[in-house]
Amino acid sequence: MKIEASDKGIQEVFSLGYFKIPRFQRPYSWEDEEVGDFWNDIIKDKTDNYFIGSMVVYLNENATFGVVDGQQRLTTITLLLSAIRGAFIKLGESDLAQGLHAFIERSNINNKKEFILKSETSYPYLQSKIQSFEPSDLPLNVGSEEKLLESAYALINSFMIQYIPYLNLCETIDDSDSRENAVEKLIELRKKILSLKLVFIQLDNEKDAYLIFETLNARGRDLKTSDLVKNLLLKILRTDNTSFDHAKESWVTLINNFNEIQDQSVLDSFLLHYWISEHEYCTAKQLFNNIDSYISGDIKRAKDLLSKLVIVSKLYCKMMLPLNSTWKNEEIEVRDKLANLKMFSVKQQYSIILALLRCFYENKITLKQLKINLNKIEHFYYVFSGVTSSKLSGSVVKHYSKLAVRLTNPDVSKDEIQSIFKSLSDLSKEHFPSYEEFRIKFANLIYLSDSTRNKKIIKLSLYRVLGDNVYGLDLNYDALTLEHLIPQSQIKSKDTSRDIVGSIGNILLLNQKVNSEVLRDLSPTKKIKKLKELKYPLYPALINETEWTSLEVQERTNKMAHKLYYSVQV
Repeated sequence: MKIEASDKGIQEVFSLGYFKIPRFQRPYSWEDEEVGDFWNDIIKDKTDNYFIGSMVVYLNENATFGVVDGQQRLTTITLLLSAIRGAFIKLGESDLAQGLHAFIERSNINNKKEFILKSETSYPYLQSKIQSFEPSDLPLNVGSEEKLLESAYALINSFMIQYIPYLNLCETIDDSDSRENAVEKLIELRKKILSLKLVFIQLDNEKDAYLIFETLNARGRDLKTSDLVKNLLLKILRTDNTSFDHAKESWVTLINNFNEIQDQSVLDSFLLHYWISEHEYCTAKQLFNNIDSYISGDIKRAKDLLSKLVIVSKLYCKMMLPLNSTWKNEEIEVRDKLANLKMFSVKQQYSIILALLRCFYENKITLKQLKINLNKIEHFYYVFSGVTSSKLSGSVVKHYSKLAVRLTNPDVSKDEIQSIFKSLSDLSKEHFPSYEEFRIKFANLIYLSDSTRNKKIIKLSLYRVLGDNVYGLDLNYDALTLEHLIPQSQIKSKDTSRDIVGSIGNILLLNQKVNSEVLRDLSPTKKIKKLKELKYPLYPALINETEWTSLEVQERTNKMAHKLYYSVQV
């Protein structure tokens, strides 16, 4: 392995050639904190050659370097240079803008314009909206990486206005002295950025570059598990074909499957939940070592793992974004249960749910079996997390993992599947809160205009009480609103407390039109009469049709608690 390492300034680095960030590399991931720290380091440093870490590249054809490590800093520096160029243009300094643009875009040996930094992961947003001398106004698809680039570029521009306030005034105030001072400060900032120093590590080929990738990541975020796994798989699954690399394309497909999920950590989460649903339980810190030991340099295992990751990632996305995914009509109940689980903000069950979805789509279990088990899991977390706000121990995650591993075993039998379902029910029963605990916590659910913390769980509870008896209601769950039978305006009266008016027993689920146009501020008795005329499901909603007082509110609360707690046998 031939390694050339040398200290270089950014101006020299950007003069060497062109730098390509392939699609399979991790995307731009710096958030405002990292960008802010980078800016402050540059501005506060008094030297002309502030050290920013290392950069690992390998030389391709046509003076193009493949970037293995350093793309976060390289991209951020490009954003800085683009912002300074834009400021020069704003001040009417066309020559200075064109001169600086040569470090962003210049002609190649064929006299064709090329961007110095060529990023495939954010194409065409970075090129069109930021790097171009005249940025495009055309609308583009904006994913999670593009939003981070947009935010970083906007933040840098705001920093520059703080650093040179005249940039915000130059279009309305023509002051030659202020303008000249602003130009001088921009030139000083340009010098600071182009003088930034780094250790430039160049290798002969991509394979050698990846060998040291795992130990070098000086300035950017610490390497994530997904970075290490990608590096491991691509290192093992090297190809001699220069025009097509199946492993790299598979990794790109894997990343693209998560485009809709606006979460930079989703790939790491997926890898962990996939692993503990098929192989063995481990912590996030142990995951890479476990995967490395499992593959152990075996090409077939690496291929099989990568292929399976691509396939299972699609199901993981359905689990994570159920309302954004495509479902058949008969699968709508599955979608709704997954959506409810997202409401409870819990992750312990991810491994077993992922296993259930896989088994269903692999025809190992029926849709009925899937629905029954998802219903039990959703009901458990509704009671456990949604209402009683209880906390589970780490042992539950391990149990879920063990059951998931058994379920995803290719040779699992029908009898074994039934045994797994029973164990899943037994696990829920073991941790299920008592009815008395649930009833007390349920009775404490309050919703008022100035107390909305319980709004989501109250809305879900009322919807569950109605079950399939939703005639007379808008079937769009998100469009349904909450209405107090005893109006909030009566709270100040002697016999009506906040606890009674805000109680879940005093609240109905209604569509917006009935709520705002029909009921308005009518008395409880008149509201019930109107609802009866509209064929609202009063009986399923446990509403007394004759009178409505504090006693009826408390009675309805207890009836709902009993109905909901025992609605599903876990």
